[in-house]
Amino acid sequence: VAALWGVFIWKEFKNSPKGTNGMLAVMFVLFVIGIVLIIYAGQ
Repeated sequence: VAALWGVFIWKEFKNSPKGTNGMLAVMFVLFVIGIVLIIYAGQ
């Protein structure tokens, strides 16, 4: 949740290098995959 606020609300990465947006996208995808795996492991 804190990462979402930092990226979308406070615009922490506004003046970052070009590759940063791709890395942020990968971070969010991996986060969602991790949540799905945790849910799957609990079943």
